Amino acid sequence: MNRIRVIWTNLSQGLRDTLFYGASLAWTKALAMLTLPLLTAMLAPADFARLELLSSAAEIGALVAGAGLVDTAYRFASGHDSSARRAAAEIIGLILAFASRLAALMPLPTSPSEIALLGTAVALEALIAVPLAWLRMRGRAGSYAAATALRATLQAGLVSACVIAGWGVAGVLAGGMMAAVIAAGALAATQARESGLSIAPQRAGRLLAYGLPLVGSGLASFLLGTADRWLLAGTVPAASLGQYALAAKISLIAALLTQPFELWWYPRRLALLDTPDGFARSAQAVTAGAALTILSAAATSVAGPLLIRLLTPAAYHPAMAMVPWLAACLALQGLGSLVNVGCYAGRTGTMPMAVNAVAALVAVIFYLLLIPRHGVTGAIEATMAAQATRFTLFLVLSQRRIALPWQPRALALPCLAAIAAAALPQIEGIGLAGSFAAILVLGGGALAAIAGGALPSPLRATSRRLANA
Repeated sequence: MNRIRVIWTNLSQGLRDTLFYGASLAWTKALAMLTLPLLTAMLAPADFARLELLSSAAEIGALVAGAGLVDTAYRFASGHDSSARRAAAEIIGLILAFASRLAALMPLPTSPSEIALLGTAVALEALIAVPLAWLRMRGRAGSYAAATALRATLQAGLVSACVIAGWGVAGVLAGGMMAAVIAAGALAATQARESGLSIAPQRAGRLLAYGLPLVGSGLASFLLGTADRWLLAGTVPAASLGQYALAAKISLIAALLTQPFELWWYPRRLALLDTPDGFARSAQAVTAGAALTILSAAATSVAGPLLIRLLTPAAYHPAMAMVPWLAACLALQGLGSLVNVGCYAGRTGTMPMAVNAVAALVAVIFYLLLIPRHGVTGAIEATMAAQATRFTLFLVLSQRRIALPWQPRALALPCLAAIAAAALPQIEGIGLAGSFAAILVLGGGALAAIAGGALPSPLRATSRRLANA
């Protein structure tokens, strides 16, 4: 036990925070995986598709309700002085002032009870997200992890109980709503004790000037990632849309594997630029994040189809072939978010909004061209083209503003290994042979990333710290 304590205390603060984030995410997603067989058993693919459309409507509402306020908190409340606390208080005040009105902006042709449940949860999302961002900015990864894990546990339990009771889609929404009410109340109370609450109309302009353009950026991201469901709904059978929705959920494992790093990195990336060797340290972090993103997408391409086969009824199994392509789309999205630090360093969020708007326009154009002809395949092709556009624009524009000396050559071998690993199960079949070969190739890619300096060696870093202790 003492040995474990010594190793823990000698880890860097960033690594300890990442482990906290990773533990909470592992718990949260384990619960999601446990509830997935229940949902797919109790809901037909057509009902699963309707739940996906409601979830996408909630995504729009959460973006509007948040008004870019989480990124605004990163911009104005990331310090440790009184001005940071005042900015946090004003942001919470803005949320309280507008949340009840924004809850009404959720029209969708479905039952009134489902709309009411959905709208209540959406109105509370920003009130949950900003206090969680405050904990991250204060380096309180343990508190953040505990809060998110408790909310996920509560939500999983409530959703399971409601679905087993026979409430169907409404039960899923009811469980999420009840968990959101409890989490919002607890987190808002905690935030009020630490920073206070301040409704300051005379200072709201500064916050909204940064945040409101990011609403447009968020809506553009919605068009990039979720709007295809709405176009597919009128083109493909409901069962096919349900299979596509399941593949999209499974492919999110790629993003979840990188999220511990992102939760640690994103709140700090702007402040790090102003420190000694900030550009070099930022470039190192971006390269490591890129390697992790690429390898995570490949790992999801290998594991995702197996999970679908093991956890869901046969009616959902056509989703297996979609997972690698959707994971690749998420990898491009993650890479774009990693290299865009220069675009977020300005006084307003206009540049990120412009880049996301261009990418969203590309997505919509290709959705309209490809979905009527090719259905789900056309949606995936359009999303990949749009995410590639977003990544390229963010890379070029961000490097023009802040030229980070990152080394893309260190990613060449990991990238090749990731492509090979993702392709092997599709070529050899989704079975033990293809999966085992893919795991070996993926392991080689990870070793290549460490040897090439793209990823740090945890063993080397820990040994160095223990030697210096």
